[in-house]
Parts: sequence; C-alpha cells; structure tokens
Amino acid sequence: MTKRPFDYYLLWVVVLVSLLINAGLVYALVLARQRAAEGAQTAAQAVAALRTASVDYTVHIDRSLPVSLTVPFNTTVRVPISTTLPINTEFSFSLHTLVGDFPVSIPVHATVPVNLVSEVPVNLSAPVSTTVPVSLDVPIKLDLAQTSLGQSLAPTQAYLEKLASDLKLNPLVDLVPR
Repeated sequence: MTKRPFDYYLLWVVVLVSLLINAGLVYALVLARQRAAEGAQTAAQAVAALRTASVDYTVHIDRSLPVSLTVPFNTTVRVPISTTLPINTEFSFSLHTLVGDFPVSIPVHATVPVNLVSEVPVNLSAPVSTTVPVSLDVPIKLDLAQTSLGQSLAPTQAYLEKLASDLKLNPLVDLVPR
C-alpha cells in the first residue's frame, strides 16, 4: 500500500469543510425563506385589515357665516275699522236778506259710526344683513372597502398570500417531483 500524499488528505478536509459550509448556507437560506413567508403572511393580514378598515374622524366647524339678502314682501292686508266719530262744532254763516245781513250760528252735535274693511296693499323689500355663528361637529366615517383604495388592495393581498404559501414550501422536499 502506497502512502498517499499530504495534499490528498488536505483535499478531503477542504471538501468536507466546503460541504459543511454549504449545508449551513442551505439551512440559513431555508430559515430566511421561512421568515420571509411569515413576513409575507403578516403583510397580507395587514392589507386585509386595511381593506376592511374605516376612517373615523370628527370635523369641528367653528365659523361665522355672513348672510346678506333681500326679502320681498308683497301682500294685501285687510284692516277693519270700527269706530264712532264724534262731531262737536258750530256752523256760522251770514244770512243776506233784503232787510240786511244776519249772522247765523248752528251748533252741530253728532256721532257718526264708521264700520268698514279697507284693503291695504303692502309691497316692500326688506334687506337682511347679519352674521350667523356656526359651531358644530361633523362625524365622518369613511369605509375603505367602499373606496377605490380598498378595491385596489385586493390584488396586493392576493399576491402576498400566494407569496407566503409559496415561501412556506420547503425547497428541499416540496419542490422535488415525485
């Protein structure tokens, strides 16, 4: 039996070390692949939660709104008048006769009842100029599933779910055809 040279044994050591390093590298890559699958699954769940989420916000409005307008007012108003007018006066005049002029005074004492309904047309424009204070809270609920953002996230969610399931496969076992 011939003695083998030193480099022969050294070559076997290098081959075994290389094999161990490659096995460690394959193991590290499989672990990284599993971590990436978990990350893709978590991202898919986050996208699914975002798709079904809603944005709730309350907008506080505290403003003064100027209001300036003219209000036309056209109508007819019925005004009932029911009263008694007293007349207390003296009627004086000169009576011209052939014999001469005679002053005549006639006292007048009377009451005149007045009962009437008068229609008064009213046509006017009333200017209104004021400032109205407005203070209110407006609740806003935005359902993301009903928006284009929610709909556009569906393909992203599907891609991440498929990526997660593909990355969960063990490349050393599951990809080998049987």
